[in-house]
Amino acid sequence: MDTKRSAVHAGKYFLVTSLFAAVALAFVAAGAYVSQGALEAGTISELVSEGAPGIALAVVGILVYRFGKAWALYKTLTAAHEEALADTFDTQHVKSDIVSVLDERLADMQTDLQSVNREIRKLKDDDQFDFGEPKS
Repeated sequence: MDTKRSAVHAGKYFLVTSLFAAVALAFVAAGAYVSQGALEAGTISELVSEGAPGIALAVVGILVYRFGKAWALYKTLTAAHEEALADTFDTQHVKSDIVSVLDERLADMQTDLQSVNREIRKLKDDDQFDFGEPKS
């Protein structure tokens, strides 16, 4: 794969992961904003109950980022691999090779059939040997 294609796929990966990172950061920020009331809690049970929604949002943000990163890697690697395979295995070239081999074989078979037909006509046209009584 050439450098230009590699740069395009790397750029796509960077953009998609950056987008998911921004969404994840928004979830984490929302979780931090929601959890501000937990800082004023007096007991641990109050801290947990006040901070749980914010922690849940932060965890969702982390999961969104991890999913986005894995999805971007899968999509960009798949696209790069498909492009490389398309360059390596040109299906039109393979089809034309197969068709040309089949054409050659069919031409050989046609030639063989024509020679067999000529031989059969030749045998029919030749005087056949008569096993009967000679005519006087």
